[in-house]
Amino acid sequence: MASQDVDPQREVPADAFDERIIDLDFHMNPPEETLIQYVEDDVAREKFENVEYGMAHRKAKWDAAWAIPGGNEGLFTQGRAEVASDVKLAAEKFAIDDPIVNVGINNAPTQHNPVQKNAIAQAANDFALDRIVPEDLHCLMMVPQWDVDYAVEEIHRVADEDGIVGAYGWFGPFDLFGDTKFDPLFEALVEHDLPLVLHGSLSFWPQDTPYGDGMLTWTEILGFDWPIHAMLTTVNAIMSGVFDKFPELDIVIEEGGHWWVPFVKYRMDEFYEMHPGDIKMHPRLHEMGQERLQRTPSEYLRENVYVTTQPMAPPERSTDFEAMLDLSMAEDMFLYSSDWPHQTLDPATWAFTNRAFDEDLRAAVLHENAEELFGI
Repeated sequence: MASQDVDPQREVPADAFDERIIDLDFHMNPPEETLIQYVEDDVAREKFENVEYGMAHRKAKWDAAWAIPGGNEGLFTQGRAEVASDVKLAAEKFAIDDPIVNVGINNAPTQHNPVQKNAIAQAANDFALDRIVPEDLHCLMMVPQWDVDYAVEEIHRVADEDGIVGAYGWFGPFDLFGDTKFDPLFEALVEHDLPLVLHGSLSFWPQDTPYGDGMLTWTEILGFDWPIHAMLTTVNAIMSGVFDKFPELDIVIEEGGHWWVPFVKYRMDEFYEMHPGDIKMHPRLHEMGQERLQRTPSEYLRENVYVTTQPMAPPERSTDFEAMLDLSMAEDMFLYSSDWPHQTLDPATWAFTNRAFDEDLRAAVLHENAEELFGI
């Protein structure tokens, strides 16, 4: 995993510029005063302009600055993209042909006030329509998952605009997507052929509990919070019948790790085969009249779920790397992501310098899976 200020001339192999690379996690961070201009709700805009912390206060106790040399948070180690030309310039340096941009307000779901949060989502989406997609960039719309009715409204308003290729939400200590209240959201996503891309949020572990407060290192907090919540989110969606009711729905787990895929695959299948009797008691499946899932759990994992690569965290031995990629169904499930501009930036160096990648696997991970999923 690359860290600190990455030199693209040293880290990016020349061969990378000959392969199409689609990047699933490219953060754009326009100045807050610019985003506020797009807020339509007069009350929310007035508050954003006058409260000292602006649109969204960061409420987490933990901070990466304690763990990074130099004492900064690492959010803009590689730079900051405020306008579309910044995105294009940065992407070109790292051989990224198609950055799929998100307006990365990842503390939005941690906020308390629903009017505030909905105003943030609306402003981010209108900024994207006005400043990102007209510049021939692909973008993820922000989906306000905390308000399903408003989320559906935003999807119908934004989804069919040119350049919008997915819906950006979050996994974390929130309501799990297996809850039937999310069915209208899924229905709208399927109607507009939008994958649901879920990024880790800044909520992390539950705060003000012995469990959460006992963790003091960034390795515990970010390194393992997001993969654990990613696993819970994935298993919950599968076992609650989301993909039986919405077989055309695709979910991308972004920055939640990926080496957990074999563990989830085998453990989920084994537990389900030994304990299938409670499936028919889930409200969604009960309403559908199903006593069992239509497929084995691991089939949904392969066919309806994708994971992004950053941080790749490859084993030192290429034979181990190759085996883990195979067990993780990387050729079907992996999507390249850089996490630009953060301190954890991960160029696709490993896809060109490690013998674990042949031409077919490299093409699948760097662009073919994304091409099929997003239609680009």
